[in-house]
Amino acid sequence: MRFSDGEQHYLPLLPDREHVTRTMPITQHQPGTLNIDLKALVPDGATGPKLTFEYTNNPAWLMIQALPAIGKPHDDCAICQAASLYANTIGKNIIAQNPNAKEVFEQWEQEEGDEKSLMSNLAKNQELQDLILDETPWVADADREQEQKERLADFFDENLMNQRLDNALDKLIKLQNRDGSWSWWPDMRGSWYMTVSISQMLTRLNTMTSTKLLNSTARPNGTLAQARTPQLLDKAFKFMGNEVIEIVKEMKKMEKEGFEMVFPNQTTLDWLYICTVDGRDLPRKVREANDYLLALLKKEKKVQSIYGKAMSAVVFSASDPKLAKQYVKSLKEYTVYREDMGRYYDTPRALYSWRDYRIPTQVAAIEALQRVTPNETETIDEMLRWLLQEKRTQAWDTPLSTIDAIYAFLNGKPQVLAPQAGSTFMLDDKALQTPKATAGLGYVKTVLHDRDSQQPQNAPSTLTIAKTSEGTSWGAVYAQFMQTATEIESQASGIKVTREVLDAPSHPSPLTTPLKTGNRVIVRITITADRDYDFVEVIDKRAACLEPVNQKSGYQWGRGSYYEGYYITPRDCTTNYYFDRLSKGKHTIETEYYVDRPGQYQTGTCTVSCAYSPEFRGTAAATTITVEQ
Repeated sequence: MRFSDGEQHYLPLLPDREHVTRTMPITQHQPGTLNIDLKALVPDGATGPKLTFEYTNNPAWLMIQALPAIGKPHDDCAICQAASLYANTIGKNIIAQNPNAKEVFEQWEQEEGDEKSLMSNLAKNQELQDLILDETPWVADADREQEQKERLADFFDENLMNQRLDNALDKLIKLQNRDGSWSWWPDMRGSWYMTVSISQMLTRLNTMTSTKLLNSTARPNGTLAQARTPQLLDKAFKFMGNEVIEIVKEMKKMEKEGFEMVFPNQTTLDWLYICTVDGRDLPRKVREANDYLLALLKKEKKVQSIYGKAMSAVVFSASDPKLAKQYVKSLKEYTVYREDMGRYYDTPRALYSWRDYRIPTQVAAIEALQRVTPNETETIDEMLRWLLQEKRTQAWDTPLSTIDAIYAFLNGKPQVLAPQAGSTFMLDDKALQTPKATAGLGYVKTVLHDRDSQQPQNAPSTLTIAKTSEGTSWGAVYAQFMQTATEIESQASGIKVTREVLDAPSHPSPLTTPLKTGNRVIVRITITADRDYDFVEVIDKRAACLEPVNQKSGYQWGRGSYYEGYYITPRDCTTNYYFDRLSKGKHTIETEYYVDRPGQYQTGTCTVSCAYSPEFRGTAAATTITVEQ
């Protein structure tokens, strides 16, 4: 009889070949022809190449798909009711301007197949992603986005929309106190901040929709409820005017005592903005208080954020048009331009907001240009282009910033939702047969080549896209193949990733001596994003000699810019990282490992990709690690 004092297990062996995905994002802004070299995507030695092509002719419809997320209030607080009023009124305005929208919604609901227009972007293109959705922390996010998109028909139903408007108006009226202030919740004290915020929404709403009257539907008792925003604002202006008089009175008192006065805060700037946009005649004492504040505001020009400068340009458009043009000139000087991205801000003075990146700043700047220099249509169009490109890689699930961005885009380009001629595609000078394009979006997806061969022979070489419509269209070509790990080259499409193995003392540094068993090392992954992304996944295929010091999954904070928190999951042969939000710029991840055995080892690649828009991805090449006994 034979005996053994040890356990027996199968020893897993990983192949030396990897499944590789290379992408080529496509963006077209004008009618014209674009030729794409497909052979450049498939390197020599790759086997089993598959080429997939997707194209969206009119992605402006993605803006519409974001609206249901904000139409129904989450609770009964004043801000939520004002946001509901805001979103539903603008929704009615959009439908009035685009009567073909309802037909498009109906066609989306009737779609069949594995991928539909009303699916979450996270659930689409699963075969083109490194991880399936169920392996990520974003299953609930995908379900929520899909549910919101599926509510499009309800959101734009006229009766339901009027009912939501009626409810929101009713509750706003009840939450407004006798002095004109709004309380956050019933029975709470009136709030200066809350009143300014709601008044700003109502004032912008009146301006954007060119309507002063909001009609609500019949109540159960048959009476008709009507509420006029000017009636709500009249009371609010009385309260805010009294408050600003007291604020300025206190400031003048402190000034007499020797304190140097500066402009108070953003809420006060919002008040001046409201006065400008509303355009009403103010009582003498309120005008005097505003004049005092305007004088202080002029001194803030050199220290203002881009958002503050844009708001100030609107404020001075009424009181000092010459100065307003100087502000707008400065706003333009701070912008940068990229053909694919449009015109945007890439400066620390354009501040990031909590969950909306730099979108509020962009919207404020667009409003300033439209109000002060409306003839500069080229600059405005370039800035609107950036808003659309942001939606390409982001879910947009925060109410006010989302609705502002949607309306800023559609209000500046009302024709973008009109029916458009589809683009045509040629593959090596032959017409490419594609599935029928979806309604509105004009989305198509097809496989260009799928052959399980040892060499990519007979694979197509050129894809030609002939765009005939105005506005932005985008898409991507994906090449998927098998390749020896050591032959895979670094590649970047929108996102770049690099990886280093460092000594692990208190200050990580490059390796200066050979590794030995028992050493601790740090793997540093650096991600450089060319724009803001939602739902980014990083897969680091580590060497077999490395064992994570921390074996637990959990949320961690990296080093770099504001949105660098990530969820880490150590697995058998990879370490995965998940970013809910990844802002433009450089981000660093550092993970510590034990070196647990001698020999020569090969890492796999390290990949980063946007699960929301998988055409944006990067790959870092494999490296060799030698460990001495």
